[in-house]
Amino acid sequence: MNENLFSQSYNQIINGALGGDAPNFQMLGTPMAFNWAPAPQGELNSHAYQVISGMPRWSPLGAYSTLDASFADSYRQALHHISFKVSPERQKDLNALRIQVTLRENEMSQAITNLNQAYLSQRQNGGAYFERKYPDVDTWVDLGPGKTYAQICDNANLAFRRASQLVFELEMAGMPASLQSSIDAIKLPSGNPGSGPAPRGWTKVQDGSGVLRYQPDYIVGKDGDTWREELKKGSIGSFSVTLKASDQTVDYSRSWAQATASYDKPFWGVSASGSWEKMDLTATDKNVTATIAVKSSTIVPVTPGAWYDGGFMADVARGKGGGYEILNPWVAKGGEGSSSLFGQHGLLASRISGLVVAYQPRFSIEMSEATYERHYEKFEASLSLRIGPFSFGGSGGHESNYEHSTDGKTTFEGGSTSEDPIIIGVLVSFPGLNQA
Repeated sequence: MNENLFSQSYNQIINGALGGDAPNFQMLGTPMAFNWAPAPQGELNSHAYQVISGMPRWSPLGAYSTLDASFADSYRQALHHISFKVSPERQKDLNALRIQVTLRENEMSQAITNLNQAYLSQRQNGGAYFERKYPDVDTWVDLGPGKTYAQICDNANLAFRRASQLVFELEMAGMPASLQSSIDAIKLPSGNPGSGPAPRGWTKVQDGSGVLRYQPDYIVGKDGDTWREELKKGSIGSFSVTLKASDQTVDYSRSWAQATASYDKPFWGVSASGSWEKMDLTATDKNVTATIAVKSSTIVPVTPGAWYDGGFMADVARGKGGGYEILNPWVAKGGEGSSSLFGQHGLLASRISGLVVAYQPRFSIEMSEATYERHYEKFEASLSLRIGPFSFGGSGGHESNYEHSTDGKTTFEGGSTSEDPIIIGVLVSFPGLNQA
């Protein structure tokens, strides 16, 4: 739906916000508020962590949810497919531990599958009301119904981490020094996360049930409040995009994914009562034009903490160094269907290296009078409006006014009053392939 408008947004954001050269840009199909309240010392906001710890899918358009693979867990899994020398006496113990890791991996995958199936089943049975109240699985978890399933996922993840740590400890003596240091940092801390500061390489994040848990740390350039204040100062990074329904071109040739985007969320949406409702302004009006002007924008860098050894991953991908081997049937990089560690089809295909954020965008939509009248009630009742990766809302909704011209067209204008920047995309790095 509206693939041409998603494509136009993608290319014009690259031109306007990223200087015309951002081969590793992935646009969010739906915007996400950068409204992460500063967490206490040593903690990260759970919504912030969900985004920065995810692995971007191999697509120009992306979305991040509870069901996404964690980059840190995928890193652990990748290390389990790389063998380090141990004494013959300990090889039997190592083999037994690897079996336990595989079992815990399977349990973790099954828990995520069960969560997804439960959501889809309830969505199918709940009809339009359920879909409005819980438009995605994250809302379903956050508002309560999915918390039990999320807790099972968290417990399965914890069991996997404990099993994997036993393998790391047995193999550590045969690892290069830099990797030994990162393995020390990724060791699951003992004790109560609420009783003291997080160890090196770790932070604290509330799980789906509100329980504080240790999670591998990420270094975010600055907290949400700092970026908000900097964006409010002026017009640094200001840009605009003009989207024309009449232009049916779909072009992602500048994308790192080199693929046509596939996304199941609507391009246009309104929110009146806390949930989003889709609409399609261009279904019968191919002359709709939308212009979006962003007051300011910036890139927030994201870096994995001390637990990640990107240099060693690069050595493995290039077959450099020694003292290790990739276990069959795994390979460094292979095609579709292969057991690959790196690259498009790899276990550790990608990670987020930056967030592209925009502040207080304004919009102007020109459409036929008939199109406006068809959607008038939704416009009138909306507290927030969504156009592709942009959202417009705030305390009291978006500011708006209407101008009726004499040539049969209506222009609907407004802007966001929210003090929270929105995340419109991410920058992607590729472990092992670009030394990241």
